[in-house]
Amino acid sequence: SKYRIDKRRVYVTGISMGGFGAWHAAMDYPDKIAAILPLGGGCNDSTKICRINKIAVWTFHGTNDAEINIAETERLVSRLSLCNGNVEFTRLEGVGHTIQYIYEDRKIYDWLLKQNK
Repeated sequence: SKYRIDKRRVYVTGISMGGFGAWHAAMDYPDKIAAILPLGGGCNDSTKICRINKIAVWTFHGTNDAEINIAETERLVSRLSLCNGNVEFTRLEGVGHTIQYIYEDRKIYDWLLKQNK
């Protein structure tokens, strides 16, 4: 009530453990979130992945990530695709774990602002 928030445009993003948080937040609150943008994250429990098939997802992961294996994101994208999820996956060839530079790309913000409930 204090801030002007468009409840149709709630977005969650994070890198590394924050990426895990984005996936988990979406699965825990699928009715509240319009889109997630996890970078180099994953999910400990993907059994609820179909709960987010109406949420827009654009996820990024480096193929040379030594901290969190890209297989984490590949597994989630595959499972979400089986649920007819709205998911885009950008594989960053030859890139490691430090992909925070993605936040400098205006395209992600343009994409986010197109997403709503």
